[in-house]
Amino acid sequence: MAAEVVAARFLLTKVFVSTHPKHLGAAVPWVIVLGIVFALNAVIAVVQTEMQRLLTELVTRRSLERIVVAASSVRLAEFDDPNFHDRLQRTLVNAALRPVQMTTGLLRLGSSALSSVAVAIALATIEPLFLILILASVVPVTLASISLGRAFYRFTVEQTPTDRQRNYIQLLLTDKDIAKEIRAYGTGPFLRDRFSALYGQRLAALRRLMRTRLIRGLGSGLVSGLAVAGTLGLMVLFLSDGRVSLAGAGAAMAALILLGSQMQALAGGVGALYESSLFIEEYNAFVVAPDEDEGESHQYGGLPVEVGRVEVSDLSFTYPSRTEPSLVGVNLTIEPGQVVALVGENGSGKTTLAKLLASLYEPMSGRISWNGIDVTQLPADAVRPKVAVLFQDFVHYFMSAHENIAMGDWHGYDDRERVIAAAKRAGADSFLSAFPRGYETFLGPQFFGGSDLSGGQWQRVALARAFFRDAQLVILDEPTASLDPRAEAELFRSVKELFAGRSVVLISHRFASVRLADHIYVLDQGRVVEHGTHRTLMRDAGQYSELFTTQAAAFGLSPTTRRR
Repeated sequence: MAAEVVAARFLLTKVFVSTHPKHLGAAVPWVIVLGIVFALNAVIAVVQTEMQRLLTELVTRRSLERIVVAASSVRLAEFDDPNFHDRLQRTLVNAALRPVQMTTGLLRLGSSALSSVAVAIALATIEPLFLILILASVVPVTLASISLGRAFYRFTVEQTPTDRQRNYIQLLLTDKDIAKEIRAYGTGPFLRDRFSALYGQRLAALRRLMRTRLIRGLGSGLVSGLAVAGTLGLMVLFLSDGRVSLAGAGAAMAALILLGSQMQALAGGVGALYESSLFIEEYNAFVVAPDEDEGESHQYGGLPVEVGRVEVSDLSFTYPSRTEPSLVGVNLTIEPGQVVALVGENGSGKTTLAKLLASLYEPMSGRISWNGIDVTQLPADAVRPKVAVLFQDFVHYFMSAHENIAMGDWHGYDDRERVIAAAKRAGADSFLSAFPRGYETFLGPQFFGGSDLSGGQWQRVALARAFFRDAQLVILDEPTASLDPRAEAELFRSVKELFAGRSVVLISHRFASVRLADHIYVLDQGRVVEHGTHRTLMRDAGQYSELFTTQAAAFGLSPTTRRR
């Protein structure tokens, strides 16, 4: 831009001085120079656009990679904290925008600053006072821009909980698995109204913010405009008294317009960068938060810890989002190769205990020891590889069948024979190998060529995932919820054979199955109220006996059934 101003000044000088047609030829070289300068600027603009496109992709990729690493590394307890979800939401929403905006903004700011300096120097050679006045005109716009950026950040923080509610309702209205219930109960209109109402709340707040921003922007713009008008008036005065030549005035006018627009862009850019910096600060706080056992993981992760005898001593735990404890003073023992069942009514703490045994949560007090080693003091990556967990709400990975099973131990991802062996043990090979693409078939209808599975088939795939892990401690949380009665009975009868040499923790509401366990622990309101074999618990006529008798009567079974 500075080159354009200088070339234009010399061109105007030649034109105004050489008014005779024979002398206008002296202006031709400057016309050519000006054309070349414009062409170069056009080429530079194209290069900048393409480079910015690539830079945007690179920055977005890096930003999202850091988020997924942070989100997949934090302790599971964080996901029970609404504040964590608010921060995660804002980080995800701004991950693609703010780092790119910051990076490209800095590049544009640097480019504009260099151009402004060059134009400012050119303007200062004509009349320094013009430069001082035009710089002063930008101050109110810059201050207003920073203030507006801060206001928008506060607005975003305040709206995050409502935005998360709206996004959840959007998921309810668009998710395949939820679609059947939405239609069965006809709740679509109700949820759509709720979605619109929540969006309406956001728009109302946004309108209030926009009014504030407009008032501040108009005020700063008016002050800036008056300063520019004063500068132009002063230039006319200087032109009339001969302090500035006609050619100098023309060049100064061009410089004022160029510099004014550049400085306005700089002021807006500073405000945008400040706004982005607030989000980037929160982003950095999220992605650089300490990982699970960071600093200890590499030091202790390779310890040769073996499960062996598992002892739970006086274990207590309370979820971060609750005040009432989920486990209180729990004690139990699992001998090597033993099948232990956890039973009790809903909310008794069975699944919570399973999560602590799998080192997914840290207890508030008490200890879990393997062969006398307190594993609650070890990093998670020293404990979890020894444990395989099949939860009732296991994940349906909309990926290939091979990948679904290999997720059990991704270190052995390429071992197809081991994948097939795990599928055979879980009874999944018969239907997976029958697909046209076999184990390379995508499971679920979300992607082209995918094949959906029944609930029981999905459960067998999840069970194969647990087999593939080949862990020493296996936790089965309602592993037969989607299996038919015959398949369920076969699975329970073969648990000892399938998991030979491994310790098994079995959680189930079906007492006819858990009676096959070596030892049974009954939980009630987070406490172990009784334990023993099926035979001894039935003889003691306690809570287990009551629950078993009630369920047996409902299914027409004999309450005197003994373990065989």
